[in-house]
Amino acid sequence: MVDEAPVARVEADISRYQLALDAVDVPKPGSAAVLEALLARDRLADSLDDTSRNPERVQRVVDLDERLRRASARLNDASWAAWRQAAGATAGRWWWHLDEAQQREATERSTLWLFLAGMFMTATLGLGADISLKFWGSGAGSLSVVSAIVTVVLTGGPLTTQGRDVAGWLIGRLHLPLRYRGGTMLAASLLFFVLALLLRVVALPAWARAYNDRGVSLIQAGNLAGAQRALNRAVSIDPQYAQGYYNLGAGYLDVSDYVQAGLLFRQALAADRSLDLAYSGLGYALIHQGKPEQAIPVLYGGLAVAQDDAARVALYTNLGQAYRDAGRLVEAESALNEALALNPQEPAAHCTLALVAEEAERASDQIRLHWESCLRYADPTQPRGRELAEMARAHLKLLEVPK
Repeated sequence: MVDEAPVARVEADISRYQLALDAVDVPKPGSAAVLEALLARDRLADSLDDTSRNPERVQRVVDLDERLRRASARLNDASWAAWRQAAGATAGRWWWHLDEAQQREATERSTLWLFLAGMFMTATLGLGADISLKFWGSGAGSLSVVSAIVTVVLTGGPLTTQGRDVAGWLIGRLHLPLRYRGGTMLAASLLFFVLALLLRVVALPAWARAYNDRGVSLIQAGNLAGAQRALNRAVSIDPQYAQGYYNLGAGYLDVSDYVQAGLLFRQALAADRSLDLAYSGLGYALIHQGKPEQAIPVLYGGLAVAQDDAARVALYTNLGQAYRDAGRLVEAESALNEALALNPQEPAAHCTLALVAEEAERASDQIRLHWESCLRYADPTQPRGRELAEMARAHLKLLEVPK
């Protein structure tokens, strides 16, 4: 016959344990409630002996223990070590070591998350180094300095001791359970990676365009030195920015540095084979380097990809000049007529056609007509326009001299 006293005591201890767990089984259990549950579990362990065990009672205890494990996982500020010392808890009483179990479990679960976080942090560091190099390599202007500071904050933070300390402090302030901390670190590292990627993919081209626009404005204002600095920064920030290389090459054409201009036009075409005006610029630079035969296939390459009539006019005009310099007057005249068919007011085409007519010993009226058209359409506000106008005046004056 079963002794009623031990059974009653066990039932009472189970009830007290359950009531203690009711106070713990809340979203944010307090330390005092958890401690009360642990002490209740101690009393239950002391009263649960062979005479009071049966399958139904043991299963109830197992279910309550599971509630204690779940509740302990939500506790962040329990002083487990101090509790164990004060209660004289033995190693066999597992409930006094739930923090250690939770720590082991969290560590095991966090291994993959921390590995992935490390991968994203490494990728972020690589992006940050690349972005910083481009900004600082383009010169320490105010735009570069601000951009580099932003880059360091967004990409370097997670990988420095101070950055990790800040991340740990923030996670601690969120009172996250241990099992969520690995995932939180992964989410944070992924966020920094995405921000760095956005800087690389979106911000860099935007900064390059800003420097390019500034360079174009400076060219129009006649500040070629300032324009070169701005455009050099544009292509340093975005080495694939074809328009920046083209505009920088055009700036070197304005100072008659045809070799450097040619190199920049080639870089523009390496970045974008469809940039039709870069073909025109490269052909023009080769012509003025005394290499008209090399310029001809380049200019035909531009005509194959030309997107609008303005580009075709420039290409045909330069092609006519290349043919003229190569001594191929018939082909030169044909190319220049193609340019004038697209734009009858192209002064460079009229000037070059006048030179072709002179060399072919055409009628003076035909020669005069082209020189007069060149003078009429040349833009006196532009260096190239003034150059063409001076050439036309000189040749018109020579036509007035009796032979």
